Amino acid sequence: MRQSAKWAACLLAAIWVQAPAAAETWPDKPIHLFVSQGAGGGQDSIARYLTEKVGAILGQAIIIENRPGAGGIIGTQAAARATPDGYNFAVTSSATMASNPHLVKNLPYDPLNDFIPVAMLSKPGFLISANPNVPFRTLSELIAYEKASPGRLTVAIDGNRNASGLTAGFLNKTAGINIRLVPYSSPAQGLQDTISGSVDLFISPPGVHLSHIAAGKLRPIAVSGITREVSLPDVPMIGETLPGFRILGWLMISAPKGTPAEPIARMNAAFDRVLKDKLVIEWMQNFGSPANAGAGTPDELRSFVRDEIALWGRMISDIGLDAQ
Repeated sequence: MRQSAKWAACLLAAIWVQAPAAAETWPDKPIHLFVSQGAGGGQDSIARYLTEKVGAILGQAIIIENRPGAGGIIGTQAAARATPDGYNFAVTSSATMASNPHLVKNLPYDPLNDFIPVAMLSKPGFLISANPNVPFRTLSELIAYEKASPGRLTVAIDGNRNASGLTAGFLNKTAGINIRLVPYSSPAQGLQDTISGSVDLFISPPGVHLSHIAAGKLRPIAVSGITREVSLPDVPMIGETLPGFRILGWLMISAPKGTPAEPIARMNAAFDRVLKDKLVIEWMQNFGSPANAGAGTPDELRSFVRDEIALWGRMISDIGLDAQ
């Protein structure tokens, strides 16, 4: 009995010693990052740029797993079901985590219960730009122009239930106007039609607009975020005209539920370091999706996601959309 007790004590001691050592070896193989958008899209471009630098800090490659489709559901579901061993993470967004729960019946993942927030990447608003020939320059003038002749103005969107469509719909509801929403399966075509004058307005993340604004092909009107865009400091927020109006197109790194604390902490620290790098800040600003001031803490990010789910729920209810 004494010999058995001795061996048991030795075994427990060995396990106790080896557990921290195993954590210290992470990562000892490539890390996978699910992106619920195709290669070359905005999320994909940001993910590839940042993870190259994060991977260099961690000493391992970060492999991008593009899983586009179904409004981000396919990639997000795949991430939720991935093995929570510290080698699977995902880019999650305001669409996949905050609006989808209110727009999609039987959503195959739970934003709060199936994921652990790891690092906030960016929290830009959406930009409203106009064909430069429209007879207004400010949001107040746009609203007055539309109220004078309801239904005269048109806006190119990526779908009534997608980010730009929700932004346009909530603008109509909040301002008491009736801009006609023109859905495009290709946002690039909507952009070109706005430049040509076939439609009057275009809504998308700011980065899509920047080069066309610089060339005089688009006129910026207002942004939907909680601060003015760094790349467009003279363009007012919608909330400056319509108090309380705020819509963010945020991007975050998340991990499947059950992921160990050590990989989450080290990923958080690596992203925090990268997001504060001057060259990264400059690149993100030029891309039109300013870097967050830091990665944040998992607890802060969980509270943020919970608040965003409630905010998008109220907005979608005000617009009058139901889950499908």
